[in-house]
Amino acid sequence: MFRSVLFITLLSLSGPLVLLSAQSNVVLDEFLNQQNADLETSLWLLYLSDKKIPSESLPDDALDLFIQAEYSKKIFNTDPQRPITFGEFAYIAMETLDLPGGMMYTMFPSPRYAAREFLYRGWIPGKPKTDSTLTPWEVTTSLSELLSWKESEK
Repeated sequence: MFRSVLFITLLSLSGPLVLLSAQSNVVLDEFLNQQNADLETSLWLLYLSDKKIPSESLPDDALDLFIQAEYSKKIFNTDPQRPITFGEFAYIAMETLDLPGGMMYTMFPSPRYAAREFLYRGWIPGKPKTDSTLTPWEVTTSLSELLSWKESEK
């Protein structure tokens, strides 16, 4: 039940995700059933939410796009199935969604200062440490918060 509510909330807050194909729904179901959020699917959700990839794309398309991005150089391990850390997710989200950063993030854009910005703005549930592994719930909840914030800033 909780996963259904989370899925519906995520879909309602992000227009591009409404048009998910059946294959994409399988990917999302598998993601939500994992203990830890993986890099590849987290990237996929971020890129879908900002329309950087088409709705029919798959997680490996998101990883390919990420590897081409300049900001990917600060993420040293691009193994697609490994768990994503809070700092990495925050940094990638800041860069992907063009989120404004504070003074330290503006001067030194990195996972460390992106994580601090997320905590300060309340874009992540709880208070995870920069190097802690995120759960799929934390990724989707954070993405929901980010999209709500971006919509309110328009």
